[in-house]
Amino acid sequence: MIEITRFQETVTITAGSSAATTSTRFSFQHMAGGGVLIGNTGGATQITWHAAEDQEATPRVIYSDGAAVTTSVTVGAMPVPDACFAFPYVVPVISGGTTCSMTITLKG
Repeated sequence: MIEITRFQETVTITAGSSAATTSTRFSFQHMAGGGVLIGNTGGATQITWHAAEDQEATPRVIYSDGAAVTTSVTVGAMPVPDACFAFPYVVPVISGGTTCSMTITLKG
């Protein structure tokens, strides 16, 4: 029997409603999946997902089928959208609130 061992990492970030250039980003480049855990929305209602090619690059909105990739914010757990897998750094930017603390679970 062959057993695959997977790498698991958890990071806690504070997503902001300001420009994506000042919002917290997380490394997604070596990961095969991820989830977002939110315990308190802080008034946030939506995440618009952004991406960057490296830690210092300007993040840009991720689009899929011509529309920005978004996730409704609620207390609970939700997956990182599939469209984010193509990018080495991902930046969640919220709307409807000022900040929202979230735990990102990453699986490689």
